[in-house]
Amino acid sequence: MSKKVVNNNPLIAKIFLLNFNLASRYYTNGLRGKIFVINVMILKVFKFFCGLDIPARAKIGKGLMMFHPQNIVIHRDVIIGDNVILKHNITIGNKIDKVTGKYVAPVIGNNVELSPGVIILGDVVIGDNCIIGAGSIVTKSIPKNSIAVGNPAKVIKIIDEK
Repeated sequence: MSKKVVNNNPLIAKIFLLNFNLASRYYTNGLRGKIFVINVMILKVFKFFCGLDIPARAKIGKGLMMFHPQNIVIHRDVIIGDNVILKHNITIGNKIDKVTGKYVAPVIGNNVELSPGVIILGDVVIGDNCIIGAGSIVTKSIPKNSIAVGNPAKVIKIIDEK
């Protein structure tokens, strides 16, 4: 996946995303060496100071925007589409599937906005063009073009595609 740093991110987010893109490229190309180790160490520094825990193995599309990039935790198997907006205090994690007994991680579509305090867990698909409201806990898939809020998150409105 091609990655691009978006200009309207805060400086911390720009630096983090630039380093993440390099580390991700090294990881996906199977390159191991001094540069990869340096990138991973820089990611660890961001984790310590900002709470940004996004491993190089996570698949993130182009145009990721992070506003107030603090306390964002993303599991390594999560897939995030293009032009996704992440606010602060977001957790996107895996959980054990009761049927298969295997860990499953969320898939986030394109043009999705995750408001502050959102938690997304398990075998969940967030469709394209969705908005997830602040403090929502998503444990079931959300269809495309939806606004969802609450605990557990429920669709409250379908966004007109016009």
